[in-house]
Amino acid sequence: MNLQTDKGTEFYNKNVRNMLKQHKIHHYSTKSENKCAVLERAHRTLRERLYRVFTHRNSYKYYDILPMLVDSYNHSTHRAHGFEPAKVTMADEPELYKRLYHSSLVPQFRFAVGDIVRVSKARKTFRKGYLPGWTEETFRVYKRYPTIPPTYALQDFNSKEIDGRFYNEELQKIDKSTNGYWAIEKIIQTKGRGPSRRLFVKWVGFPDSQNSWIRADQIELRHNESECK
Repeated sequence: MNLQTDKGTEFYNKNVRNMLKQHKIHHYSTKSENKCAVLERAHRTLRERLYRVFTHRNSYKYYDILPMLVDSYNHSTHRAHGFEPAKVTMADEPELYKRLYHSSLVPQFRFAVGDIVRVSKARKTFRKGYLPGWTEETFRVYKRYPTIPPTYALQDFNSKEIDGRFYNEELQKIDKSTNGYWAIEKIIQTKGRGPSRRLFVKWVGFPDSQNSWIRADQIELRHNESECK
C-alpha cells in the first residue's frame, strides 16, 4: 500500500514513520512542483475564485459572496472525476476510484497550440492566503508533447521560449476576446499633446521587455467599487 502526502512534519516524524512501517505502508512525497495535498488543492481553487471577484470589484471585500462561492464549488463538476462533490454518495466510490486511478495512457491535451494562458505561481512557490494563483503575464502555447501526463512549451509575446515544460494543471487558458483590458502599473514617458498624445507604459505583471507605447485615448480608468457608490 502507498501513501502520498506533502512534506509537512505532521507526516514526517518518528511516530508516523514507525506506524507506517508496522503496517507495511510505503510513504512518499512528490519532488515535482505540482505537490499540493488534496485539501490545499481545494483551498487553492476557492482562493482563485475569490481573487477573480477581488479583481472584478477592485476590492478585497468577500464576506458577502463567500457562501455563494463555496456552494458553487460543491455543485461544480470536477474535471478530475466528473462528479459534483455535493452529489457524491458511498455508492459512487468504486466509479470515483476507477476514474481517478485507472486513467488512459492516451495523453489528454487541454490546450491547443496558439492558446493564450497564464502560469500557476505554485510552479515557483506555493503561495498561501489571498494572493492571485496565476501570473498576470500571459504566454502562448507553441508546442505540445504527448508525454504521460502531457506537457506544453510556451513563448512570450516576443516569441521568446519560456524555460521548462508545463503540465495541464499549471496552466490557465484566458480569452482576451471577452476582456481586452490589461492593467497598467505605471506611465514611464509621454509624448505629444491632445488627441495625438502617446504614453510609454509598464504593464502589471509583465517584464520591462514588454513595455510599450499606446495612445492616451486607449486607457479606461477603473475605480474602486466603494468609490463608485
